[in-house]
Amino acid sequence: MPPLSSAVSFKKMTCIFCGEPAIGASVSHVLPASLGGAEWACLPDGFVCSQCNQYFGDKVEKLALNSFPFLPFRLFLGIPTKKGIAPKMETHLGTIRGSLNPGQIGIDPANPEVEEAINQGKITQMTILAEPTEPLAVCRMLVKMGLEVVALDSPSDARSPKFDSARKFARCPARGIRWWFFINTNHSGLFSRFRHGLNIGDWVKSVNLSIHQFDEFEVFRLQLLDMIIFTPLDGRVLPPETKEFPEPDYRLFRVRN
Repeated sequence: MPPLSSAVSFKKMTCIFCGEPAIGASVSHVLPASLGGAEWACLPDGFVCSQCNQYFGDKVEKLALNSFPFLPFRLFLGIPTKKGIAPKMETHLGTIRGSLNPGQIGIDPANPEVEEAINQGKITQMTILAEPTEPLAVCRMLVKMGLEVVALDSPSDARSPKFDSARKFARCPARGIRWWFFINTNHSGLFSRFRHGLNIGDWVKSVNLSIHQFDEFEVFRLQLLDMIIFTPLDGRVLPPETKEFPEPDYRLFRVRN
C-alpha cells in the first residue's frame, strides 16, 4: 500500500472548529477542568488548535462556568478553577464561596445587618436563582462540547459540512443567530444527593456526554447527576413545545447573539 499523501494527513490534523492546522495544540477538555474534567476528558492532539482552545477558555467557558447551571455544582462540590481558586457566587445576601471541600461553603455577608441576622440564626437558608446569567455562553459551550463528543467517535464526521452551523455558533456566532438548550432536572433526587454528601468521585461517575439522533439531526446530551441538558448540533432544529414539558422540572432557554 502506498503511503498516505501529505494532503490527507494535513486534513486529519485540522481544527474541528476553524479548519486551521491543529498540530501541537494545547490540551482541550471535552468536560472542562472546572467541572471536574481531568485527563480522561482530554481530546487527543489534532482536534482543536491552540487559538480556538484559548478563545473558548477565555471568551466562552469562563462565562459559562460562572453561570447557572454549572456554578452551583462547582460551589457545592468544591471544584476549583484551573488556577486552583475556589468558586464563588454573588447573591443579594453576599458572596457565597466554595471551600474546595465538597458540601462546605461560606458566605461574605453583603452588609453588617445580614451578618448579624446570620449570627443570630434569623437567616438559615439561602435561595439560589436557577436562571443563567450568561445563557449565550452556556449554550455555546454546550454546542462546543457536543462537537467534541462527535469528534471522539468520528473525527471526519465532526469536520463534515452538516455541523457547519454548530461550529460557527460555538466559535463565532453571527449577529442575530438563535439557538436553544433544554434542562430536565429531578429536583428531589438532586437535593437528596447533596443532603447526604457527595464527593468528586461520585460526581465524575455521574457525568455522561452523548449524542442522540433527533429525526435527521444530532442532539448533544449532557448529564450532571440528576440534571440532563440538551442542545441541538444544527441551527435548523426547533425547540420542543413547552406545554408538553412543564416547569420547574423542565426548562427551555432560548438564546440570541
